[in-house]
Amino acid sequence: MSTKQRIKRAILPAAGPRTLPFGVSRGLRMQIDFQRQTGQYLGLYEIEVARHLRRLCRGGRVSFDVGAREGYDALICAKLTGAPVLSFEAEPANLPLMQETFALNPTLAALVTPVLGYVGDGGGDTLRLDDFVDEARPPGFVKVDVEGAEESVLRGAERLLAGHRPALIVETHSWDAEAACGRLLASYGYRLTIVNQRRVLPDHRPTGHNRWLIAE
Repeated sequence: MSTKQRIKRAILPAAGPRTLPFGVSRGLRMQIDFQRQTGQYLGLYEIEVARHLRRLCRGGRVSFDVGAREGYDALICAKLTGAPVLSFEAEPANLPLMQETFALNPTLAALVTPVLGYVGDGGGDTLRLDDFVDEARPPGFVKVDVEGAEESVLRGAERLLAGHRPALIVETHSWDAEAACGRLLASYGYRLTIVNQRRVLPDHRPTGHNRWLIAE
């Protein structure tokens, strides 16, 4: 263990379930390890898109959360909309984390339905978002964060985009992916806004390119 890690362990609170006190996630209960997740606790995690989430997740809007991980964004969507959320996650190893998070937030979790599987354009074993649309109550908001497969996800949602036109936040992880997603969304008449990472105290990102497309 490095000296820095020893100092952090000595001065930071112990890991465990905490109620988040700030930001768009205020009031959620999460397992927080302060050595890695202090920013999330303080409401700084992906704060760049928080105002867009508040604006686009309107009351009563059904949401799709594609790339759910531990269920953090799904619960935010449920909190903001008070409406059902489909929470798509490809990695089985993340399901226990999601279940643990949902157990800490039972009222909001009652609105969330987890779906295990890779989301894409329907090729191979991938799921298509188009196949999960309830025509009587289609999603009004879609969040996509799938580490490089963003365009494939959108190509599996072409009937949704053309027929129901939900608002989207798409996190992109390469210049090529951002350009491809931008062209596809523009072809359906979406207006696009690019959101960059903040310069001050940015979140740690494993890739060199990490931005968001806000599509309305």
